[in-house]
Amino acid sequence: MGNKRTGVQPASNSSIRIAFTYKDEQCREFVSGAPTKSNLAKTLKWRNEKLLAAIEDGTFDYASWFPKSPNRFKFQLGSGTKFGPFLKKWNQEHIKNSDLKDSTIATNTRIVNRINKKLGKKYLPEIDERTIREFIKSKGGSKKTINNYLSIFRPALLEARYQGLIIENPLFDMKPIRGKKSTAKIKVDPCSYNEMFKILNSCSGQLRNVIQFAFWTGVRPSELIELRWDDIKDNKIWVSRVRTDHSKTPEPPKTEAGYRTLKILPDVKKALNSQQKFTKEIGEHIFFNPNTNKKWGCPQTYSNHWKKTIEKSGVRYRYCYQTRHTFATMMLSEGENLMWVSTQMGHDSTKETLDTYARWIENNDLEVGMKATKAFKLHQK
Repeated sequence: MGNKRTGVQPASNSSIRIAFTYKDEQCREFVSGAPTKSNLAKTLKWRNEKLLAAIEDGTFDYASWFPKSPNRFKFQLGSGTKFGPFLKKWNQEHIKNSDLKDSTIATNTRIVNRINKKLGKKYLPEIDERTIREFIKSKGGSKKTINNYLSIFRPALLEARYQGLIIENPLFDMKPIRGKKSTAKIKVDPCSYNEMFKILNSCSGQLRNVIQFAFWTGVRPSELIELRWDDIKDNKIWVSRVRTDHSKTPEPPKTEAGYRTLKILPDVKKALNSQQKFTKEIGEHIFFNPNTNKKWGCPQTYSNHWKKTIEKSGVRYRYCYQTRHTFATMMLSEGENLMWVSTQMGHDSTKETLDTYARWIENNDLEVGMKATKAFKLHQK
């Protein structure tokens, strides 16, 4: 017992080595246990009656029988392919063959790099559902985060399956990962009328014009810096382009609702009239960076100017996106039509507008709430 011919022999004071043939290759694995005469006999019986039988009938799965073995994926598809290089190459091909926005490319590449930092050294067969779930949960529990990572994992692993590197996509029938509502969304924290005056009075020239325009149109910073003079038609401003911090060139809006026209309110008209002397003759972008007298490079550059202005005004700091929220809350609190506000904001539906700004909607009608009161009185008669 315990010689080489039996397929079982002592390996150390606490382990036993097992030898067997699988797919025409000689394999050696270890099981824990002191190599006593009794343990060697039990292991031999287990090897001959269980292990060899599983190999014979085709039910043997190396990784399940020896989960800690360095050979556990040796006989699987993709056993020689590391996930990191595969995912990087998949992302490059995806970018090459898809019509993606610059911002989407930047986001996807950032996610791929984060995945590879943690999982890149693993082999493809090791990227199972449990590994993916644990990784995603470690990155935060928001729905947005979960969806962002799955949007990379799913198609990449599907491609691995098409290439014959894995038997099946581990996410094919995955139980949904529950996430919390994203907290990354900017809190609605509008400026008051008094704060608006202070901010506008703390700047002049082109900077005042662009900030005043932002307050009274509700446009996103990425839309604001891409507006051109020829976008003004029929006494309306047509929004049809955006430029994000990652955009190399102008991009279309994310949704159909992003294509819209803006009403030129009196304060918008004042800002445009004042801006004409700076950029109208050039005939391109309406608003320029006052420091360079050229178009704004990206929303972040505009945001930096906003930050300096609001600090100078003494008003409590808010991110520049709050000019958009200021417009919406200002209009709704004064009783402007919900549908009109929703359209001006570029929302997909009035539900989105209500979900964001419901507490600013007021009804100043003196008769509000009286219909049910009158009906109740009629039933008392």
